[in-house]
Amino acid sequence: MMSLLFLAVAVSAMPVQATTGPDRLPTAQDGDEIIVEALRIPRSKLPTGVYWNDMGRLEAKVDQEQRRLYFRCALSFSDPLMLRRVVDGEPNGAMATHAQGHIVLKGRACQPGLSFIAKVSTEYPNVIDYGRRPQDRGAIIELALQRYSPDATLTAAETQDPVVQQRYRQREYARNRLRLPADRNAWLVTSCLVREQPELATRLTRAQPGSNLERGLIQTMLVEGRTCLGGVKRLTVEPATYRPYIVDAFYRWVVAARNVASLIPAA
Repeated sequence: MMSLLFLAVAVSAMPVQATTGPDRLPTAQDGDEIIVEALRIPRSKLPTGVYWNDMGRLEAKVDQEQRRLYFRCALSFSDPLMLRRVVDGEPNGAMATHAQGHIVLKGRACQPGLSFIAKVSTEYPNVIDYGRRPQDRGAIIELALQRYSPDATLTAAETQDPVVQQRYRQREYARNRLRLPADRNAWLVTSCLVREQPELATRLTRAQPGSNLERGLIQTMLVEGRTCLGGVKRLTVEPATYRPYIVDAFYRWVVAARNVASLIPAA
């Protein structure tokens, strides 16, 4: 169900040992140091055992940094209309995919040293072939947040408001209708996690990619938001894959809470 986010293995229910002293499970009210320190808690003491897919961790961190550098440059040459089509359009829709491809190609001109990011396997590609990568879309959304709403936050009062929830459902279930099954399932899980743990999601969007704080926030979010995981007791996470979905869901909940069409100016 969550193949794009993590490789999950359900196991039989097991008793969770009491967590006192240094093994106390953190919550959204705890500071960064406690969140990071909780990474040392034995998995057997976690209601949901969070493991890490560390294969290629360094490569993934470098890729994230390069991708942000590439798209920061590309967005400086892209007009807000194209950006809105990517961020606020239908994922996998023709208009959004074309706009994303347009932004990708802009980056080749201003960051030729990172032009490998724009490579595609199609022999004779057109613009839309460059706009299909979810990791590119995630980087674009995160940079749009930093540029247009760097102080965006979410609270439980907002995401638990029935009016906001209804607005979110009405907008997002239609907007995400073109996602492929695995992609859609990942979106559903992270939408739920942001709804249940909005303060942690806010902090995650600001944490340094690849940092221990990022991992600690992810672990706490999964443990505290475990009702969204369908009873999974053990799962393996790829932070570089998980983060873009959380950023996307965070953006959409902020838009719903503010009752606006977009956080990006129309012109």
